[in-house]
Amino acid sequence: MNHDNCNHDCAQCACHNPLWNNYETSESLNHFTDSIKEYAKQLSTSESLLPTGFVMYSGGVIRPMINGSTDQVEAIGFANGKVFAVGNLSDVSAQMRALGMQPNNHLVLEENQTLLPGLIEPHVHIVPTALTMGWIDLGTFTGQHLNPDYSLDYVLNQVKQFAPEKPGDWILGTGVDPALMPFEYEGECKDSAPQLADITVIALDNLRDDNTPIFLMSASLHTAYVNTAALEQIKPFFPADEQANFVNNITEQGALQELTQISPAFNAIPTSQNLAALKHLPRYIAEIFSTANKRGVTMMYEAGMKPMMCEMLKLYRKFTPHNMRVGYAKLCESVADAEALTDFTPITEQSLAEVFQAGVKLVSDGSNQGLTGYQSEQYSCNPVNNYGIFNYSYDATEQTDSNKPNYQKMVNTIINKGWPILIHANGNHAIDIALDVFENALVGESGIYKRHRIEHCSLLSDYSAKRMQEIGISPSFLIGHVGYWGYAFEKVIFKSKSHMLDRCKTMLDLNSRITLHSDLSVSPTGPLRMMEQAVTRIMEKSPKHHVLNESECISREQALKAITYDAAWQCHVDEWVGSLAKNKLADYVILAEDPLTISDARKIRDIPVLQTWVGGKLRYQYQLFS
Repeated sequence: MNHDNCNHDCAQCACHNPLWNNYETSESLNHFTDSIKEYAKQLSTSESLLPTGFVMYSGGVIRPMINGSTDQVEAIGFANGKVFAVGNLSDVSAQMRALGMQPNNHLVLEENQTLLPGLIEPHVHIVPTALTMGWIDLGTFTGQHLNPDYSLDYVLNQVKQFAPEKPGDWILGTGVDPALMPFEYEGECKDSAPQLADITVIALDNLRDDNTPIFLMSASLHTAYVNTAALEQIKPFFPADEQANFVNNITEQGALQELTQISPAFNAIPTSQNLAALKHLPRYIAEIFSTANKRGVTMMYEAGMKPMMCEMLKLYRKFTPHNMRVGYAKLCESVADAEALTDFTPITEQSLAEVFQAGVKLVSDGSNQGLTGYQSEQYSCNPVNNYGIFNYSYDATEQTDSNKPNYQKMVNTIINKGWPILIHANGNHAIDIALDVFENALVGESGIYKRHRIEHCSLLSDYSAKRMQEIGISPSFLIGHVGYWGYAFEKVIFKSKSHMLDRCKTMLDLNSRITLHSDLSVSPTGPLRMMEQAVTRIMEKSPKHHVLNESECISREQALKAITYDAAWQCHVDEWVGSLAKNKLADYVILAEDPLTISDARKIRDIPVLQTWVGGKLRYQYQLFS
């Protein structure tokens, strides 16, 4: 693999999915329209989008998170899809009876059952995730837990056992993650520096003798692993003057790298398989929403929406029950995209019944575990002289002559149109440049008013943390970097710099508001799991489950606020969701146990979600709950 700080390719990650570019066509939308209409015919006609009537809860633990407080109340009442009364039992009972509530609509929670506002995923990728759910799942997750047997051999055996449906089909896999495989050592010498597992063209060639093309996407989406049969079919999609050496070059390199190499490969995948992905897309979107409901999620924020994704989600919403609120930030990839934006339109309560835009997204670098996050110092592992990749030209004077989009001009244009901005920045150098462009564009005004964000915000120095708070930029942390990948970062990728990862406590101590996200499909959806990882900071691949930088552990109360109240604030919907104050929407969950008092914080992710309600409609019920 060859990465360097002069690479002009666009860094890929879940925020900038190279596969989706091939589906940004009206033809794709037409195919999806046919698919969603067919899918809708199979659904129950009894599903109503109207809210339920009156219901009141008391007993158990009720934490409405009003103003971000975790204080308990005795009772809460809902009517017509909204919170009608909240407070002490006698007052709420009186108000609900006056409204006409019948006695059998007063439900008493059992001792440990806990009612909370609906949990919020502030950064996911819905349609791109659904698009590859029909491929072989070669990821390391079983639910929200790591597969202890995940290894290079595990991945190769999964591929070897797979049989294509018909002649000519490719073997397509997704989720391959060398950073979660056992480390490799030079000559098997444990005294040598550990390296990430390496998947080569030759290794894939050895799996089959039938000339079936193999194409496996990495979890970070910056790399695609292929065999020679695939390379031969991809070759014609490259410029004529590059074809002669294409197969040899990629075989030596080990895999396809970045957009310029991966995008032509998608063009070579058989049309029938691409159409099959669109055919099954509605069902996989439904699975994403259903899984999220089972984990207590009532709203998801698509952090990188493109036009056809948006149209597809709007169609999905038109033909299926509203079991998930969906907001988004529109992906902006050039100065022209920024200039084409309309002026910001404030969100309304009615917006929450639709697929609504609340921001604009920029992607400045790649993935740290994919070795493409943009760093000020080179990565500690091979390849050498790798600082990651940066997607923009940056010059505060806007006079840069480059083929890359001008970063400062893009940010200035978007801010002048009034839009909140989410900037994807993983590497510490990418974060520092993001702060530069924010500070220049804001011209002394605090970014807090528009709730501008840095996404992932992975490697953060003390200086940058203080500067972020001074400028008024809030972070959203991909906390799985600590829980899932922390051990790889500590032992191989960053080593001593790994203490800078996901500095939740540092930002809270600076009076910042933080959120936690999954970056689905990078890590599994599940705010309770993210809460657990922020509280414990246990490196789950560590043989002894060591903690990564214990000083950055946050309290359960702080973590709960991050996945409810502050998540709603970052997504610009806190006027209606994220807490359960009077007149807010009836988006809430009931858990089997209280995450603030469960005896072992390492079990927070496994607390059963008993019910999930969206707008006063029951959207999930645990089968044993009655």
